[in-house]
Formats: sequence, C-alpha cells, structure tokens
Amino acid sequence: MKRSLAILLALLLVLAAVPPGVYADEPAEEAVRYGYKTQTLRYTDKSNAAEGLTATISMPYYMGSVNAVLNTRLGEAESKVMVLYVPSDKWDGDCLYGAITARMKPYGISVLPGSDLVIGWKDMYTYGFLDISGGLYSFDNDTMIMHFTVGPGLYTGIAAIPVSQDPGDQRLYEQAASEAEETGEELTYLPVGYNFVLVLNDEMIEYFLEHGKLEKVSSYDWPGLKELIEGARYEIKPPKPETGMDLFKIQKAYIRGQYLDMPYYLTNWYDDYVAKATSYGLMGGYKDGTFRPEGNITVAECLVIASNMRDTYNGGDGTFPSGGTPWYNVYVNYATKQGIIQEGDFEDYNKTATRAEVAYIFAHALPDGALKELYGKPDFSDVTAATPHRAAINAIYKAGLVSGYADGTFRPLNEITRAEVCVILSNLLGQ
Repeated sequence: MKRSLAILLALLLVLAAVPPGVYADEPAEEAVRYGYKTQTLRYTDKSNAAEGLTATISMPYYMGSVNAVLNTRLGEAESKVMVLYVPSDKWDGDCLYGAITARMKPYGISVLPGSDLVIGWKDMYTYGFLDISGGLYSFDNDTMIMHFTVGPGLYTGIAAIPVSQDPGDQRLYEQAASEAEETGEELTYLPVGYNFVLVLNDEMIEYFLEHGKLEKVSSYDWPGLKELIEGARYEIKPPKPETGMDLFKIQKAYIRGQYLDMPYYLTNWYDDYVAKATSYGLMGGYKDGTFRPEGNITVAECLVIASNMRDTYNGGDGTFPSGGTPWYNVYVNYATKQGIIQEGDFEDYNKTATRAEVAYIFAHALPDGALKELYGKPDFSDVTAATPHRAAINAIYKAGLVSGYADGTFRPLNEITRAEVCVILSNLLGQ
C-alpha cells in the first residue's frame, strides 16, 4: 500500500491541475468590518476516467487559488493551492464539516468503502511555511465527504479512494487490504479532491495582512495571496435596524400541495403561514416529503431557524456548514456567540420545545431593537413572575408575534407545533 501511495503522490505533484467552472455564494462579519467574496466551486474531475472513476466535486467558501513552490524529496515542485475563506462565526469549534464533497461515478470498477486514507504529502516534502493536516473523510460507493478538523490552516484535500478492477466486488476496504497483503498484491488507489487547500478565517487574514505571513513561525511569503485577499475584500456597512428586515427575501416559490401531508385539495387554517415560512426559507419539509404541521419542534430545530434569521438580518446568506456531530453544534455555537441563547440554557437540544422556550429563542433571534413594539404588556392569566422566560413571552406579544389563546392563557409549558411556529415567523416577516 505504501509503495502504491508513493507512486500516486509522485504523479500528483506533476499534475496539480486547476479546476475551471465556479458558482457563486457569499459571507459577512464589525467596526470597520470586512467580508470576502467567495464562491462554491463545482468541478467535474475526469482525470481518472481511463481508470474508471470520475468525480463531481463541490467545495464551498472558495476564494480563489495561488501557486506555492514546494520542496519535495523528488525536487522542487509548484502546485496550485485552493484558498477558502470561512468567516469565524461559521466554524463549528475548530471544525469545518463538509469542506469537500464529491459524487463519484465508477465505470467498470468497484469502489471499496470503509477506508479513511488521506494522501500522505508529509512523506513527500518539507517546506516549513505552515503545518499541514490531512482532514478526515468518509465515503460510500458514490459519495465522498471530507472534513477539516483542526481549524484554519493548510490541508491535504485529496482522498485516496481504493478500487477494485472487478465491477462486482462487494468487499469492504479492510477485507480487501488484508487479502492483498496476504497475497503480496497491491490495491489500486485513485485520487479525489485537490492537492492543497488553504483555509483562512478572519483572524488569520488579519494577521497575514499585518505581518505578511500566516503564522509567527512561518517564513513563506505566499506570493499572490495578498492580491487574492484584497481583490475579494469588501467593507461591511453597519446594518441599519430599520432596513435589516428588508434583507429577508422570498427564496423559492411555494407550490400548493408540495408537501405530501398538505395535499392541494385540502384547506387548513395554517396553509398561508406554512407557505410564507417555507417560501422565505426559514422552514422546510422532511426527507419523506412531509411538513408535519401539527408535529412538534425541537430546541435544536428552533436554533436552526433563529441562527438563519440572525445571519440573514446581519447580511449573511443564512447558510451554515453541515456534517458535524451532533448535527446542531454549529447552530448552538453560533446562537451562543450571538447572544440568542446563553451557555447552559438547555441541557437537551433534542427535547421538544415548549411555547415559553420558543418565545425565549425567537425574542432574541434578532438584535436588540429590531422588533417593533405594536402592543402594550399582555395580561395572560397563566404567565406570572415564576413563569420561565416571562420577559421573552411579553416581548414577542408586544411585537405582535403571538396573541395567546381565546381564554386569555399563553400555556407556556405546552409543547408547540410546527404550524404555530410558522405563525410566529409569518408575523415576524410581516413587520
């Protein structure tokens, strides 16, 4: 295996191709604050076509590429380095999940799932300008997802995909590798991804622009990187509270009957509310095609909505990287940093949210002063000084987001339905 990977490394040093087509996407950040234009790079890699594998690769947060000169054991080599900019508030701790995704199509071969091999560039060169990490990836027969797990820095972006020349091979990698070792044969590995990926966040860019290097201990000057960063840079204007809500736009048309449990020939009281929350991209259906309007919503799902709202209000695109464990960590971290919730507010993010908890989350989803006061203080018979999140309940009532029940109660400890959440969001969007 080591010999076949070494051969693969040597070939890749020569190839280091630059993918062409790109599609757009964008970030945001405070006090002369700067953002950097990025794109989602989509590229069909056919370099392995003759050997039976093509891959359509997607990489979000792509800023551009620069050339780096690497001193390898085989001599000096120049390679393209793909540069990503990921705003500091879009990281899940030190992790960027789903950094590279590839849809693979094998032709006349079989992919052997179960490996976690990343190309071992450290075995090929030393250059001393920034430590390199290999990422972490998983794949099945047709999809590879690579995660970058140690914060901003330089990564090997190529996964070594083990394949078999037998198109009907059903073995897992571990079995195939063991059998190959016993027989003295070598498995075939095909590369998928990009040789090098340099991932920057706001702090690293700021340090580089001030000191001309990415780290205190690094000496490499990264030719072309300064120009790339400055070309993508733009000043973020301070958001005006009175225009912040104008940043919420219809994302996609709602088609009556698009959810299986809300057929077009049936009419329900919540139809218009679901349509509005869906068309603005604040809520969506499930993988089985249902919306479940009368189903419950979890605390984590509420934090997804609140995080998307805050990010959109502040000029972002309302999207966050996916693939973390647990899946909602990035939203919890963002909501905590933004003051939507406080650390320790919730012990279980998978629990069904109560009406009081939803009031608490949505009362803080937008910055202070964003919600207009339309009504005076409510007089709910079941909301007292001892009621959890009483201030938040009062706040969203005064903003016209909720009205309570006909009997004068709010029922703060009751579980809330997804349809009722759509009512709150529709009232918010109507401001």
